[in-house]
Amino acid sequence: MLSSTLPTAAGGEVIYQRGDDRVWINATWGRTEFQIEDSDGVRIEHSDRDFIFAATALILGGTLATPQRGDRVTIVREEHGDQQVFEVLAPGGSQVYRTCDPEGHVLRVHSKRMT
Repeated sequence: MLSSTLPTAAGGEVIYQRGDDRVWINATWGRTEFQIEDSDGVRIEHSDRDFIFAATALILGGTLATPQRGDRVTIVREEHGDQQVFEVLAPGGSQVYRTCDPEGHVLRVHSKRMT
């Protein structure tokens, strides 16, 4: 099944965190462009990184959760001895995630790089 092989081919394991609650999730990387209208017209912005993963993987504090603005996602790159931290958010007040399928089994979470 494609959804089970994508995280290793185009992504990896990440730490999803809200406050003190965290969970390791297998995610695929992506990027989204947003068209934002303001008083000067339409401008294009993009997420720094999208994380695509199974909705059932997001268990925080023992409860199935949905992504929220301000959550953190960390990519740990052991081979480089560093990590990249992203904050869950979307430009222009857009929703920070969307479902990738009609049943809502897969989520795409938008973020901006913090470190």
